[in-house]
Parts: sequence; structure tokens; C-alpha cells
Amino acid sequence: MTLTKEQIELLNQPIKLENVAERESGWGDKVPYVESWKAIDAANRIFGFDGWNSETLEANLVSEDAKCVSYIAKVRITIGNTVKEGYGAGHGRKGGIGDKHESAIKEAESDAQKRALRQFGYQFGLSLYDGKKAWKTSNSSDKKPLVNTVNSKSTTFVLAKQAIEKCTDLKKLDGYTDTFNERLNEGKLTQEEYKKLTDLLEHKYVNLTEAIHS
Repeated sequence: MTLTKEQIELLNQPIKLENVAERESGWGDKVPYVESWKAIDAANRIFGFDGWNSETLEANLVSEDAKCVSYIAKVRITIGNTVKEGYGAGHGRKGGIGDKHESAIKEAESDAQKRALRQFGYQFGLSLYDGKKAWKTSNSSDKKPLVNTVNSKSTTFVLAKQAIEKCTDLKKLDGYTDTFNERLNEGKLTQEEYKKLTDLLEHKYVNLTEAIHS
């Protein structure tokens, strides 16, 4: 599988300003970045719910004391025949020792995942490293979406439906429910679309379960 023309066009679009957050650096200035959930949302939108895969290859404890736990992680992103990898760091400072480890591992994995995705271009934050900050004046709202919304069905609904129909992994199906709930709360799915997807998901789950045990 290779990237489609429509996917390449989307990857080349300037990043949407609403997908850029800011945090304070150690020097008191603002640093732009893409939140982890928005990077995943962009990947689902461009590649499809089942069109990409994220795999944690390493998660190593590198530092631990009473105040902070630190991990380094390596994540691989696979899209068809294309593979990208990235390293990330995470630090846990709050709660008990278990909470610190959990927070540090999650942060390290998210950071590594975003670094791997960033290699696919502007939609995942590559342009934020432009010293001239041209991304601040970019506008991608007039670009066409990946999927044409036929019969008033949203792009999210079409991609989600395709993902369920193609899925052959029960673990992936389990994760779709949370994703659909998030898209409903964000207004990217209507109640009717949400119900259709959950019904389809239930039927798919039953069919896969029967196929595994037959």
C-alpha cells in the first residue's frame, strides 16, 4: 500500500491553527506543539482508523528518585510499506511511585509517537520548527477533505465505517468504542451516525468472535 494522491495533498496542507497549542519554555517564552490526541486524530483523518499502526518498541527507565521518574521510549509508525520511528522522553512527578511510573511511560510513548508522525509533515507539527513561524498565517480551511461527504455523512463517519468493515482484530475493535465516544462529544459524529457505528461494531464483534472459535 502506498499513500493516495488525496492523502499526500492533505499531508502537504499547512497545519490548522486550532491544532496548535502552546506551553512555556524554561526561558519564559511560548513554544508551539501538537497535543498527542490531536496528532492521533489527524492520523485517523488522513490515513483512516485502520490505515496506520503505532507500536512501542522500547520503554526504558533511565532515572528514578523520590521526586521524579524518567523513561525513554521508541515508537514505530507503520502506514502500508512506509515505516517511521521516533524516540521520546517522559517524566512522572506526581502521586505515588506507581503513578509516577505510569505518567512517565505514557508521556515517553506519546512524545515518541509524535516524533515519528512528525516525519510525515506539516499536519503533525513539522512546520512548527520553522523559525519564521509561517504556520501562524497559514490557512488550510479552503482545502478539500480526504473523503467527499456524500448523503450528509461526515468524513469521520465514512472512515469509521470503513475501519470497522475491514477490521479483523478484536483488540482494535475494543478501542474503537472510546474513539467514537470522543468524536461524538467533539461534534464530529451525529447521534444517528454514532448509533449506526455502534450497531455495526457490535455485529462485527460477534462475527469475529464466532470466526475465532469456529
